[in-house]
Amino acid sequence: MSLDSTPSGRPHILRRTLLLDVGFQFRYMFRFAAIGAFGVLIVGVLASRVIRNAVEEGGSPEVMLASSDTLLWLGGVGAIVMAILTSLVGLVLTHRVAGPVHVMNLYLASIAAGRYPRLRPLRSGDELREFFESLSYTVDRLREREAEEARLLTEVIDALEPLATTQDAQAALRILGSMRTRKRQAIEGPTSGTLKSVA
Repeated sequence: MSLDSTPSGRPHILRRTLLLDVGFQFRYMFRFAAIGAFGVLIVGVLASRVIRNAVEEGGSPEVMLASSDTLLWLGGVGAIVMAILTSLVGLVLTHRVAGPVHVMNLYLASIAAGRYPRLRPLRSGDELREFFESLSYTVDRLREREAEEARLLTEVIDALEPLATTQDAQAALRILGSMRTRKRQAIEGPTSGTLKSVA
């Protein structure tokens, strides 16, 4: 029996840094905070007016009860309006992230299929630009490497063709030729162009 104290499976990773992309995260934090603060401010101003009107009308129990009902309605309507407004703003803001993620997923699927697409730039309001630029740089380097390997395979095939007199040597050259064709298709084929997206 072994006394192995290493845990099985993936190691537990404790992430302590909450702010990974400060500019991106603060931009969205402040936008949502501003929406919430604006909503609370409007409801507060309206509530203040209702209370002031109740006091000016004498502050009798009946007037205060009516004011309480009005405040309840203001709070309910304010909550509904804020939920709708926050949802709409959230939809627009998350689209700026979801769009690039969708496009990058299309590119990654193309790369996994062995093609190296030419990446189109993101829209002007899109987020994740630094990540997209890193992906674009990586794809460009992969395309360059594939092109260089295809060029080297062409040189090897050209050099070995006159020497390939046996069937085994010719079969090996055909295999090298198919590798070269695959590499050329990965970087030059009709599917390696810019991907279309609905994002």
